[in-house]
Amino acid sequence: MEFKLARFEVKEILSPITTDSDYVGWGLKAIHVEEAWKKTKGKGIKIAILDTGVNANHPDLAGNIKEVADFTGSKSGAEDVQGHGSHCAGIIAGVENQFGIIGVAPEAELYCGKVLGDNGSGSYDSIAKGIEWAIKKEVDIISMSLGSSTKPPELLHKLIRQAYDKNILIIAATGNENSEICYPALYDEVIAVSAVDKSLQHAQFSNHGMKNEITAPGVDIVSTYKNGGYAKLSGTSMATPMVAGAAALIIARYRDLFNGSTPEIKSAYEILDRMTTDLGEEGRDEWYGEGIINLALLP
Repeated sequence: MEFKLARFEVKEILSPITTDSDYVGWGLKAIHVEEAWKKTKGKGIKIAILDTGVNANHPDLAGNIKEVADFTGSKSGAEDVQGHGSHCAGIIAGVENQFGIIGVAPEAELYCGKVLGDNGSGSYDSIAKGIEWAIKKEVDIISMSLGSSTKPPELLHKLIRQAYDKNILIIAATGNENSEICYPALYDEVIAVSAVDKSLQHAQFSNHGMKNEITAPGVDIVSTYKNGGYAKLSGTSMATPMVAGAAALIIARYRDLFNGSTPEIKSAYEILDRMTTDLGEEGRDEWYGEGIINLALLP
């Protein structure tokens, strides 16, 4: 049984972006990230991205990448042949350099584990090894834009519980079949993220259900890509790192306010839930969860 990418669509491969209008993408503006940047940019927060690897030399990523690892046995090592992992990395922590794009938490530290192979699929074993690695690196957040409709072996859930018990915030995509939420997002210890479009409406591809926790922009998101490039992609794969970046800002701000202390895992989940703007039906619903992440609410 394999995990696959939580589906993504290459809408457009882009040339290097240099205009101010493209620098802060519509998704970041929709979650009011510029308000949060007045208080923090995520300095010192460690985020593990378990995906297709990363373009480690990309000018918009290199400065924030602390370590890479390959768990797939790929001939290309940890290099991102697909582009998907690099795209997620840029959404979370694209470098603030006034060129290309900027991530939600542009001063966060990235640990990029390649758990999905060059064909976009990965075994449960490779993902388990990636989670073990993230735990050993004592990261603050694990971001996984991957999923399966089939329940994984208990070992994977056991490792996720271990990460949770180590106070690691775990965030995963709901999936993109306009169907039920996939694993590992379906686990109670994981924050399940769905996607909205530019009108802040439920993205037509996004999976849904009452286990859906939070929604974020996931349509036509511009970010870093393979071979030093940029691309505009859509999917809950894009919404997930948006929330992971937001979580990095929340934890960094908490440490600023409480003498370097990190919030207990249950408190971190509650803070994330509160930092949302309700969409759709009043209260939590299957399409938007608690609502769209809103960083203007950062204390």
